Amino acid sequence: MIIKKFNFKRDYEKCIQFLTDCYAENKNIQCWLPGRFDDFVFRIGNMERHKKSVDFIYLFEENNKIIGLIAPDGEAFNSCIKRGQEHIFAKMVDFAEEALSPLFEKDKNGPNDFYVISHDSLTYQAQELQQRGYVRQPEQDFDNVFHPLEQDCSITLPRGFRQTYGADLDETMKAEACHYGFHPENDDGILTHRVGDIIPSFQGRKKSRYFKDSFESLIITDDGDICSYSFCYVDRQTNTGFIEPVSTREKYRHRGFCRQMIYGIMNRLKQMGIENAYINSYDWRRKVYNAVGFKTEDSISYWLKKIPARQRD
Repeated sequence: MIIKKFNFKRDYEKCIQFLTDCYAENKNIQCWLPGRFDDFVFRIGNMERHKKSVDFIYLFEENNKIIGLIAPDGEAFNSCIKRGQEHIFAKMVDFAEEALSPLFEKDKNGPNDFYVISHDSLTYQAQELQQRGYVRQPEQDFDNVFHPLEQDCSITLPRGFRQTYGADLDETMKAEACHYGFHPENDDGILTHRVGDIIPSFQGRKKSRYFKDSFESLIITDDGDICSYSFCYVDRQTNTGFIEPVSTREKYRHRGFCRQMIYGIMNRLKQMGIENAYINSYDWRRKVYNAVGFKTEDSISYWLKKIPARQRD
């Protein structure tokens, strides 16, 4: 087995094919969807606080074919492993604790928090992590949820609001509205600030091979103010949509806009002939996504271990 660092020009197509094949075989996203990988590389990879994460993607290969993939997920180690190759997980953890350590360095002298993300259905991973001294952090759990696109959804909005796919709206306004959904303390009320690294991330995802078929979903006022925002990666090869991110600005919350916006996504995906929509679900969002018909495919856990800081010269 060969372990090598991801090189975009050399390895991108191989990674996409690996994840496509994994989905075709498993019909679930224990291995990332290709659209999620593109979101990591092109959107998140253009955010300053996560930029170096893309430099810590590693491939595990046999006979020049990928059998495993390390992709840091925020400040955590995540893995995708081909069915039948589960034995490489232990080697992945050994490798990651050393190779990914620069991502987690917080204290020059003290130990660093090293997180591993694992699907709960992969019980062999939990057993391995427990043996190594990792401790599950239940407060950080989230779910992979999916929605089989079987029927049209009815969109009902108050007067003065409408659902749109946003192609004719200002890019900066959309980027800011999305950011403010997660950071309401930054909201100036009229979408005029230019927020740090948000614009580059919005532009970066246009490099995704899925961008042409992908689309935005928004709820806006008749005056053009953006209330809720989401983006959906559409992959016709896997016949899936991956929704990321979903946000509603604080002043427009508790009106059901998130639900109506997602209904718009599902209607459009169904019109395109897509079979399943996926999203990551956590905290209060679980209630929203369950209410619109998403079903839990698998639960995801964070496992923590304190690892001594590397010796420095």
